[in-house]
Amino acid sequence: MLRVALILALTVRVLLIAAAYAQRGDAPFVAPDSWSYLQGAFSIATDFTFRGENGSPELFRTPGYPLLLVPAMLLQQPVLVGLALNLLLMVGIILLTHRLALRLTNERIAGFCAVAVAIEPTLMTWSMKLMPETLLTCCLLLFAVAVPKHPLAAAVALCAAAYVKPIVFPLVLVLAVAALFVRPRFALACLALLAPWHLRNYAVAGYGGFSTVVERTAYLSAGGAVAADDANVSHAEMRLRMLPRADGTAPEQLRREGLALVAAHPLRYAAIHAKGMARTLFDPGAVEYLRMLGIYGEGGRAFLERSGFLATARAYPLEVALSIALAAVLLPLIVLAAAGAVRGWRNPQIVLLAVLAGYLLVAGGGVHGYHRFRVPAVPFLLLLASSTLRRNDVSGRRSVPGPRVGGDRDDVSALAGGGAAPAACGSQ
Repeated sequence: MLRVALILALTVRVLLIAAAYAQRGDAPFVAPDSWSYLQGAFSIATDFTFRGENGSPELFRTPGYPLLLVPAMLLQQPVLVGLALNLLLMVGIILLTHRLALRLTNERIAGFCAVAVAIEPTLMTWSMKLMPETLLTCCLLLFAVAVPKHPLAAAVALCAAAYVKPIVFPLVLVLAVAALFVRPRFALACLALLAPWHLRNYAVAGYGGFSTVVERTAYLSAGGAVAADDANVSHAEMRLRMLPRADGTAPEQLRREGLALVAAHPLRYAAIHAKGMARTLFDPGAVEYLRMLGIYGEGGRAFLERSGFLATARAYPLEVALSIALAAVLLPLIVLAAAGAVRGWRNPQIVLLAVLAGYLLVAGGGVHGYHRFRVPAVPFLLLLASSTLRRNDVSGRRSVPGPRVGGDRDDVSALAGGGAAPAACGSQ
């Protein structure tokens, strides 16, 4: 099943890439944010600095994904080599997911889990774009694999995830503090690995934070959402109004102003954030495939909000039909994952997976929430769902060796500060 998963993952992606390239050239594989990552990679490759498009030190992006793209820039094939690197990362994601599934279930279910992650539609979409989601997913899976017995390797993987996308930075701090007394090497390694980028930012720009993503999100996204609701205008329009101030104001001041707007209307922002989380969790992302092939007629979401579902189904029949089909696949995954998290709450391995998935989904809320932010959570949702299936699987299979699973469970429990899980969670 593992070999089937690897063959499926590579074959389907290569065929889709070939079909999309034949229709639209390089365009399907480049998202609007891709250019900032390519610019960072170009800067590193040419003069060993990390600068933005205007030549100033880059404070918004972090260097994790641009570093991966450096070979693509050196070979002067950013799209082709970048996609090849993403395919290699996808192989890693499948192998790591399979390994984690073996800890929770058995070989049969772990094989199905590998196949599922290989062809999951959302993860497949963004593994075919020059975007950091595939690398981020791989780093977080490495962390989950390493945490039981290799705290230093786990710290490296988790901090690498933060360097890929700064949204992981708060998670690193929370887990480091939680592990300070039970896994001090992990906690100290996390702090030591994050410190150099703080020092770099202060040295080049007098900014002591890890990334201005936090400050700009607080001001433009969180505060901007509340301000747009207050003024009864779209968030896009309010963002345009606020952008000049965001570009000319110190990051610390932006954070204060954004949080002040949220604090003035906490319930209103909570509703906005929850709506974004719902989009992140339930948006099937079907139109991305049609967009890659040049089929999707832009403006479908706006049409849906203005005209309703039935009118949208008549205007965009293919888009709606594909969305319903993918939603039919997505909904059982979410239900089974939630059931797995609830039923396995005494198993520290399940708790860790649920924390990772939950954090990513919460962080993907707000006005910008949509299916792309679900990508790094997909393997963890599948693993939680597989833990539910494990209890219902009564067919013949070979168990995971008890001592290895038990040892991992105890170490994860120590990191989480809890006791050993019941034997039934990890034995036949």
